[in-house]
Amino acid sequence: MPVNIDTVYQKVLTLTSKEQRGYLTPQEFNLMADKAQSEIFNNYFHDIKTAFYKSKTDKTHADDMELVKEKIQPFNENSNIVQAANDPLLVLPTGVHFISTLQVTVNSNKVQVTEMYNKDILYTESNPLTKATKNRPVYVRNASNGLTLYPTPDAQTTYTLDYYKKPATPQWGYVVIKGRPLYNSGAGYSTDFSLHASEEENLVSRILQLAGVVIEKPGLIEVGTVERANTKQEQND
Repeated sequence: MPVNIDTVYQKVLTLTSKEQRGYLTPQEFNLMADKAQSEIFNNYFHDIKTAFYKSKTDKTHADDMELVKEKIQPFNENSNIVQAANDPLLVLPTGVHFISTLQVTVNSNKVQVTEMYNKDILYTESNPLTKATKNRPVYVRNASNGLTLYPTPDAQTTYTLDYYKKPATPQWGYVVIKGRPLYNSGAGYSTDFSLHASEEENLVSRILQLAGVVIEKPGLIEVGTVERANTKQEQND
């Protein structure tokens, strides 16, 4: 269940108006909501790496790795991409954030296509011993939202891409009535956060911190920091 954007907005408004700490406009909130969500989402990949080295527990609900996987699972996608013969550029689906694996079937066997860097491909492709082959294919990322395949497929080929997509941009939609913005939950107006429901308080805390910078209220930054620390403590208990 995603996090309702109006719930977060109302909590943020309540805390920003408390003790006259300032007013946050819908436009400012939407910008900070997107940034806060992106930060939390990007941290998932770091959290997975960190959790890998932590001691494990037989209680699934208390295992750090399992908790992060639960949060990131909704963003996992799998796509088959049909590549035309003699076309080295594989175009990625819209919204790819992180590539997990790229595979291709060679002689009825699944073969993983390995990522390489531009500085290395020049060397490997010039050496017969390291040059990419059908059984040892590689790819290099390029600036046009695609991958350059080595070797170039000489026939129509289907590649299987496993990846994590970017979360949808959150949007607190509204209509102005008597000079005041009122929430509009209708399609095309509002978009809820894509994150797991457990991230609600983290979103509120991070937006409060960002809001403190925007409306120049250091006390608000402190409120957000304390709220975030309390949430983190509760998660670790």
